[in-house]
Amino acid sequence: FIAIAILTICSGFVALAIHSKTDSALNYSLEFVGGTTTNVSFNEDFTVEEIEKQIVPVFAKVSGSEEVQTQKVNDTNEVVFKTILLDDEQRAELNDQVVTKFGVDEKNITFESISSTVSSETRMDAVIAVLVSLVFMLIYIWIRFKDIRFSASAIVALIHDVLVVLAFYAIARVGVGNTFIACMLTIVGYCINATIVIFDRIRENMGGSTINDPERLKDIVNRSITQTLSRSFNTSITTLITITVVYFMGVQSIKEFALPLIVGIIAGLYSSVLITGSMWYIMKTKFNKKSKVVTKKR
Repeated sequence: FIAIAILTICSGFVALAIHSKTDSALNYSLEFVGGTTTNVSFNEDFTVEEIEKQIVPVFAKVSGSEEVQTQKVNDTNEVVFKTILLDDEQRAELNDQVVTKFGVDEKNITFESISSTVSSETRMDAVIAVLVSLVFMLIYIWIRFKDIRFSASAIVALIHDVLVVLAFYAIARVGVGNTFIACMLTIVGYCINATIVIFDRIRENMGGSTINDPERLKDIVNRSITQTLSRSFNTSITTLITITVVYFMGVQSIKEFALPLIVGIIAGLYSSVLITGSMWYIMKTKFNKKSKVVTKKR
């Protein structure tokens, strides 16, 4: 299971390397790379659903990118479309398409280039935010369980979850926008729950004693995972049902947040059940210091 996790993460790095040679490592959205804003005043008031189904495909076809952001201006027929940067030929073609298909007066179509709203400093802040959260979790779990091997195993699992989601972004070319930061932090906060439950059960099954026999430790880890398995699956599945509904019912910006989150929850379930216990067992048997595991006072 650890080998499968490593291969998955490595595939993400390979995808990042390949895409960085031809385009960009990740499919950065308009917030990161900028683009073109097109303001169109239509002759009728289109609903959000009509805009998504009828007008957005036209912009996507001309721009060659599915990433089209829309915004209706209140109390008007004006709609703002944000796409990747369009050259003069694409702007002219888009202008003709909108005039022909929707009967818009050419004077009511304006184009404007926009710069990125997310600076390199903000990107670095996102990385720092994830790292800081991992460090504080490491310290808290270490203090809570009185054993750094518990906290180290949990952090390894969280790093796995983050890297798997990053691999998904690289392979599936999902747009990396403002929701990327929120998605990563949400995964870090959510996926630790099942791990803590398993570790707590391991501590209870050890009964407060120091056990150094590898076979007994292996039995305790297996028994603890089995005892918490239904809880781990039920929690993750109910969350997945909710996020999946959000993905299919939401607009494009919501889908860009929900889809990586689905992958993150699945990765978190995988790492919690199949990796964390094994990592703790390996650390416990390979780096065995006679430190007592304290039971929780009730």
